[in-house]
Amino acid sequence: MKFLNKAFESEPRVLNLKVRYYRWFPAEAHQGFVMENLKINLQETAFLLIDVYCSGLHTEHSGSKDAYSKKWHQITVNQIAPALFTARQIGLPIIYVNNSAPKVDLQKSEFAEKLRKSLGFDMTKDFVEAEIDSKEYLKGKPIQLNFPPEISPQPTDYFIRKHFYSGFFETRLDTLLRNLKIRNLICVGFVADACLFTTIADAVFRNYKVILLRDCTLASEFPREVEELKNTQRTILWIETIFGVSLTSEEFIQACQNQIL
Repeated sequence: MKFLNKAFESEPRVLNLKVRYYRWFPAEAHQGFVMENLKINLQETAFLLIDVYCSGLHTEHSGSKDAYSKKWHQITVNQIAPALFTARQIGLPIIYVNNSAPKVDLQKSEFAEKLRKSLGFDMTKDFVEAEIDSKEYLKGKPIQLNFPPEISPQPTDYFIRKHFYSGFFETRLDTLLRNLKIRNLICVGFVADACLFTTIADAVFRNYKVILLRDCTLASEFPREVEELKNTQRTILWIETIFGVSLTSEEFIQACQNQIL
């Protein structure tokens, strides 16, 4: 009897997900969305948050009338936060991957010049942190890197700093995932067509299975298209076509609750 109990306890905890992906063929008439039942081993799965911070403009108390910023905040609080809470409940490793400002003469890089010209970011100012080793990173009052209490990193979470779009480029993320024996990544964060997209791409290139919570992201949008989220929907579809599968935060939470029960 004791042997049977040990055998039962050694069985992997499995999360049953109903996911979708997109079939971009044949060229004249795509087969379109396909639903698939996916079973993943919880011991091989991590919850990855990419640039989930909210700048001053992204808060509901900022007085901003910017519809895009308000949408960013709503997604963070109403979709990402509950999914994050549930991921912690079932014991998934929580990994934050965030922009940062290391002392590598950022202002002289081609990447920094492009961000400055096209996005209005100064990496030496916008991505500084207050509590950080000033020998290695630029230190200062945070402008972008503010966490609403609903999604604040906890002491047991992992925190990876990046200084390009991808969370894998010149960071410790891959080493962390390999040390944790992770094969599956539940991904959320911003923005869908830049940092999230390139991080997901690099994850697939390293043979990780990517599972996107598709209502937990937002792509860059023209002001006139914020209500329809045209670029967000197209980017999600493209991720579902070439990189991985997706489901909603509600579907993920329900699957986790079923596992708990």
